Amino acid sequence: MNRMRFVKLAVVGVLMLGLTAVVAQAGESQTKTGTVKKVDAAAKQLVVQVARELTFTCTDSTKITQGGAAKKFADIKVDGKVSVTYVKDGDTRTASQVTILGDK
Repeated sequence: MNRMRFVKLAVVGVLMLGLTAVVAQAGESQTKTGTVKKVDAAAKQLVVQVARELTFTCTDSTKITQGGAAKKFADIKVDGKVSVTYVKDGDTRTASQVTILGDK
């Protein structure tokens, strides 16, 4: 009986650790650097080629800068280099910061 109880508790413990790791990763910000492949001003989205193409959604609170100066979403150009700091929630990547690294 005690052995079975121990096994059940061990399984529950492992499952809880796995769930905690997934929840912790969901809210952590990450940064990717790559080349802009598409800019959709209406949707406020940009597609960036890193190891693969990733789509980032910008909000009114997304900070866009270049060389320390504030920029606008319209300043992000296809084939330009950017660094995007974002939070992933499900399949959505919401950008908190976009740094324009150069033109082409």
